[in-house]
Amino acid sequence: MSATAYEVYRAARERVMTAAGKRIPAASAASQARALGLWRGKEVKFTNEAQFFLVLDLAILGPVGGHTRALDREAKAGDHPEGSDDARVLAALSRSVFTLFRVGAPHPEGGIMAEDILRGTPLHIQDQVLAREEAQGCGFAGRLMRLDGFEMTCGAVAPVTDEVIEALLGRPATIQPTPRFLPALTPLLDQDVEALRAVAMAEDFPARVYRTSLDHGLFGQLPA
Repeated sequence: MSATAYEVYRAARERVMTAAGKRIPAASAASQARALGLWRGKEVKFTNEAQFFLVLDLAILGPVGGHTRALDREAKAGDHPEGSDDARVLAALSRSVFTLFRVGAPHPEGGIMAEDILRGTPLHIQDQVLAREEAQGCGFAGRLMRLDGFEMTCGAVAPVTDEVIEALLGRPATIQPTPRFLPALTPLLDQDVEALRAVAMAEDFPARVYRTSLDHGLFGQLPA
């Protein structure tokens, strides 16, 4: 994927996600915020845009609480002409897969190499933020969509540390001070990968990962 193609798809992704975000019912937004611990009184509360985007991510791409995806409502609206960049991205978003991955070195063809921790497969991800040097070796969670033989992030991307992994596996995990720089993720033992795969089968797994990352301060201070 050329830099130009990436920018075209990135822009289309933003248009589709923004349009789908306008189709989120209030009841769904409330359910997602409650699942993330971002519901206070009768409204969604957050201290930064990244926290709010977690709510949008769930409501658009994988809501909890029995709600339908806002992305499916956007698809039914038929606002994206067949064959257009927006239609291609909408279809890719519909097939996106949530996973945990560790960022590797830059890819010779652009973007970065990464390891899909849950599936044990290599990834070639096009993402400007993840391509920064300080992201190498770090763990993240989020949805990936495939276009032209490459993966692109879609929705939120949550930092994952060793402590987050321990918590997801049901082990005691000390809440560390919010790091200035995200630490590298320790390679997992085979049995821990198998245990994570079992946990990931739950429908609410993305919400659990996001909530754990929030609770460990990786999205900054939580709302009062």
